[in-house]
Order: sequence, then C-alpha cells, then structure tokens
Amino acid sequence: MGYYLKTVIGAVLFLGAIVAFNYALIQLLQVGTCASGNTPYAISRPCPSGAGGDAGILVGSIFAGLIGAGIFAFRGNRPGHETSLIGAFSWGTFAWGLFFAATGAASLIAVITDNQIDSSGGGKLGGGIVGVTFLLMGVPALIFAFWGFYRDRDKRKPSRSPSSGPAPTAQGGLLDTLRSSAGSAASTASAGWSRLTPSSSGGGGGDALDRIDRLNKLRESGALTQTEFEREKAKLLAE
Repeated sequence: MGYYLKTVIGAVLFLGAIVAFNYALIQLLQVGTCASGNTPYAISRPCPSGAGGDAGILVGSIFAGLIGAGIFAFRGNRPGHETSLIGAFSWGTFAWGLFFAATGAASLIAVITDNQIDSSGGGKLGGGIVGVTFLLMGVPALIFAFWGFYRDRDKRKPSRSPSSGPAPTAQGGLLDTLRSSAGSAASTASAGWSRLTPSSSGGGGGDALDRIDRLNKLRESGALTQTEFEREKAKLLAE
C-alpha cells in the first residue's frame, strides 16, 4: 500500500508544482519589468499587488516539485517485484527534462499568444529567453531518459539465439531423455556387433559360442531385443 500511496502523492505533487510554476511565471511575464519597496528614488513602474504572491508561488513550487520527485523516485519496488518496474530508467533525468521542457514550451506559447505579455515592459523578451533556454535544458534530458527506458526494456526481454529452439517443456524433456537413452543403446549395440562381425576379427570369425555369449550379454543389458538376439544367433549358427 505504501508503494502506491507514495506513487500517487509524489506524482500529484510534482505535476502540480509544474502547473503552479508555469502559472506564476506567466503572471510575472504579464507584469513585465517593475520595482517595489522603500527606495529614495522614484519608481517609474511599480509592481502590482499580486506580483509578490506570484513570486512566492514560483519559489515554493520549485521546492514542492523537488519533494514530489523525491517521494516518487524513492517509493521502493512494486509489491511482488524484487526490482523496480523500469529498471535503471532514471526518474531524476525524466523529472528534470519534463519540468524544463514543459516550462519552456509554456513560456514560448504564452509569449506568442498572450497580448498582455506583448504589451508589458520586457515580458516578451524575458519569456522568449526563458522559453528557449528551458527547452534546450529539458528536451535533451527527456530524449536521454526515454532512450534509457527503451534500452532497459530490451535488456529485460529473454534472449534467444537464432539456432536455439523453443524452451523445453516437461514432456519435451522426457522425450529428449528417451531419445538419448535409445541413441546410447543403439551405439552400444553397434559397437558390440562390430566386434562380432567377421570383418572385425583377425581370423575366420572367431568361435561361434563366444560370439553368441557376447550377444547374450548385450541382450541382458537391454542393448538387443529378444528378437534381434534370436536372429543374430541364428546367423552365427548358420555359419
């Protein structure tokens, strides 16, 4: 339960912080350049009353986003899994790229579409600088994070060489064992019979009784069936 609770809290806090940061940033871009405070000089363009609150939201959302990203990244492993679902996928890199890319895109869109920013003193220039800079900081990080995700996904796939067949089942393993045993028996019989044939002997084929005794031993070991034993025995006796 803790894993899923931390996942929801961390994700909501982080995404909410991005929304709050962009909202406050656009509000400040609409104000443009201004000044406030007790100064001995006359202020040509005083800041509106809500500018201080927007600046506070801007700073606070940064800390909230860091806390949310930390909760999400260190939420632990999913129940029933020994390792993380994404493996070595870097949530820190992804969070960095998402924050800067989203802020940069929002800033550029606001500069292009918001007439109030266009008419503010310095807001359009500042928004353009923020948009381009943040996109350059965020987009490469997002690309790198997603590349790491697909790389880790390929590593998690079971590797299979082209020459290898399907994974053996219990039935397949039994059949392979029987085939192996049959092949060994056939090899033993072939080797034993090669010693019994006249071509392998040094003289005229050896004693028939000795060769029949060898055949009998092969039959007792299971290398020859009763039918094969009788057939070969008959051949030896016929010789």
